[in-house]
Amino acid sequence: MKTLQFAAHIENNAQLHLSLPAEYANQDVELVVIIQRRKQTIEQQNWLAFINQSYGCLADDPLQRPEQPALNEIDPLL
Repeated sequence: MKTLQFAAHIENNAQLHLSLPAEYANQDVELVVIIQRRKQTIEQQNWLAFINQSYGCLADDPLQRPEQPALNEIDPLL
């Protein structure tokens, strides 16, 4: 028995797609699936806290983008 750990996303239709190592190709195997919600990293938690704190801070003074000058023609890369 070998333990493989994956982080995966379950689609809207509740389907999970797994790609296994080639060593399991063309074999009958028994799988045990344990589903655990992924915990947010500190970076994700900090980002969400920042968004929650700053959301709506410019509601009374909205940003306005001034008229942009025309772009100069450039040569294609290829």
